[in-house]
Amino acid sequence: MYSALVLGAPLQIRKSGRHQPTELTVDLSSLDEGTAAHESTVEALIRHLARRGVEVHSFARNSPRFDAGWAIGNDIFISEVKSLTGTSQDQQIRLGIGQVLDYAHQLRLAVSGRSIRPVLVLEKAPADDRWTSLAQEVGIQLTWAPTFCGV
Repeated sequence: MYSALVLGAPLQIRKSGRHQPTELTVDLSSLDEGTAAHESTVEALIRHLARRGVEVHSFARNSPRFDAGWAIGNDIFISEVKSLTGTSQDQQIRLGIGQVLDYAHQLRLAVSGRSIRPVLVLEKAPADDRWTSLAQEVGIQLTWAPTFCGV
């Protein structure tokens, strides 16, 4: 039976506990590193596309808040940029996939006659190769600095 290869024990409802209020601490230096990596990746993407004669834009007033967008012919490319510095790569990539799919869906409902192409741009190559095939399977172009292959 194939389900035994995927499904484990019956799902049990867990009891939720109560925690005492505590102060949340955030490592701002790690946050700063991630922000710097994000902006560096955006800058490198702009330079890369400019060498191809493509101008990169921010989102319009009533559009979803994607990180970078550009048009080639009738195709509009919208991208989410994710840094992979100091964070869980899997978490960042999952978040980026959800964001860029949502942006593309919203824009497809609002724009007719143009093809909306979602692109997930990473700071560097992901450690796990599965992300490339997953992105392709769901219609996302996955690329990363410094070469931005396929973009």
